Amino acid sequence: MKFNKKIAVAVSGAVLLMAGEVAIADSTTDIVDALVSKGVLTEEEGKLISKGHTSQKEKQPTIKEKDGAFSISSPNGKNSIQLTGRLHFDGRYNNLDGFGDETSYPWNRDLDSKSGASNLDIRRARLGVKGRIGGVADYLLQFNLVGSKVVDEAYIDINKYELAGLKFGMSKVPFGLEQLTSSNNIDFLERSYADQLSPAKKLNVQLHGETTGATYAGGLFQMNDSALSQKDHSLSTAGRVTANFAELLSNKDMIMHVGLAGYNSNYQMNTATSSNTSGDAEVANRGSVFAFTSGGRGLANAYRMQIAGAEPGSSGADNGSTCTSATTATSCSYGGTSLNAGYNTLSPTTASVHTDRYGLEGILAWNNFKLQGEYSNAYYKATSQGASGVSGVLSESTAKADVETWYAEALWIMTGEKYSDAYKKGVMGALKPSKEFNMDTGTGMGLWELGFRADRFDVYNTSNTGTDKTRFQGATDGVTTNATASKGKIDECSYTGSGVNTVAGSCNGGATSYTAGIKWVWNPNMLIKATYTYTDYDNAFYPIDIGAKNIRASGITPASDLKKIDHEDLFMIRGQYMF
Repeated sequence: MKFNKKIAVAVSGAVLLMAGEVAIADSTTDIVDALVSKGVLTEEEGKLISKGHTSQKEKQPTIKEKDGAFSISSPNGKNSIQLTGRLHFDGRYNNLDGFGDETSYPWNRDLDSKSGASNLDIRRARLGVKGRIGGVADYLLQFNLVGSKVVDEAYIDINKYELAGLKFGMSKVPFGLEQLTSSNNIDFLERSYADQLSPAKKLNVQLHGETTGATYAGGLFQMNDSALSQKDHSLSTAGRVTANFAELLSNKDMIMHVGLAGYNSNYQMNTATSSNTSGDAEVANRGSVFAFTSGGRGLANAYRMQIAGAEPGSSGADNGSTCTSATTATSCSYGGTSLNAGYNTLSPTTASVHTDRYGLEGILAWNNFKLQGEYSNAYYKATSQGASGVSGVLSESTAKADVETWYAEALWIMTGEKYSDAYKKGVMGALKPSKEFNMDTGTGMGLWELGFRADRFDVYNTSNTGTDKTRFQGATDGVTTNATASKGKIDECSYTGSGVNTVAGSCNGGATSYTAGIKWVWNPNMLIKATYTYTDYDNAFYPIDIGAKNIRASGITPASDLKKIDHEDLFMIRGQYMF
């Protein structure tokens, strides 16, 4: 009997120790207790086996699952790794084809952006890893699977102490409530006009922290992924502070959030030729200082400010030759060699851009009702050397503009979940249904939300001097300077300094968009959104990227009654998966 008991103890101990290795350790205590209760093991022997098993368990990593995402953590919880990703698949329909016929804006005239097309689109597809290092820092390395930018985010955030953390790498600059809210969690399919001018994700370093009811973040960022010039190479600065008075008052059912943010930036930008918006391949180099896409990610570009650059072959290239015309592709030479200035031929020089911007933000939420809004004001100044003027004289070109943006929205969760449960660290997080929708049983409502938003952009105090090749395009209130049969009808508002085309300040423009949306959140990993957006342009305009080059190339003369676009209807739907 004593021999059999020793065998039982040995076998039991081996099995239980192996159980730790194969991650079925949760049943260890039950098995040991059962053996002790049946007299196979004494209490002392049971404790000895459990102790041996516990020592093995403490050496094993832990696999956790939360909201459909799995992570592996070290036994002490100080190190972890988790796979993360998202897929946003969109369908869209707009009414832009109603503004033209076979000789104006049909689908095959939208040359580059396809922004006038009703289509299907993978809006976002990202995959990466995130986790914690040594119990003192979080990290994220995330890649884009669609688009030209491979690295989406890559940073380390040393945040052991809540009052002071240090974050560095490629991450979001601390500006804008909407921008700092993940694309997985934004209220509608697309962010508002207020977000379109935000720096978004840049190389930066920032100091940040939080305390009860308040957050702060500030630091330095680089507007471009790489430095372009020794001139105006100073790093940009940004900062944001927020307060949630509901948390200060210990009210867990409300959000009373206010925030103030701002940034200052001096940077260099490339200018390049483009064959997409003119009847000819343009020798004139230009670069967009800022640009707006219409509400809900509709028509691009609804408005843009472009600075002219030095043409290849100009004195800006220091090769002794001169460029005096931009009407043909062979009128300029570079080092004595004729240049075929097709799409994306870079200028030999860069343009300087200065931007100042501040923003105000607010959230007022009570249980399942939320009001949210932002306002921002920005000043832009762009300068370029060596752009050819109206008479062919090389000169400095300068463009200026002030831009105001705002949005206001109201949302209601029909299934009753509270917005305050999704608010953390000064931004909105994911809305989680109290009763998840179960596809197997058909039970559970999920979370249903209705929303309405109005948003607007205003461009004013516009001016540009030195060359008419610097321009404002889109829904401007300036006169059309390029609406000829030979080049297609394109709205360009420019200022030569002589008042021939327009006068300073008359290239102002803007638009207001109204969006209604519905959201159905099945569970923390899946949701469906749908929105309808109506955009009212302050000034009717001929579209920038549609109907020019191919019309000229094919010898078609645009109809004399070609319609300008004065409004836009856009319907979009999204299927979204994230983990």
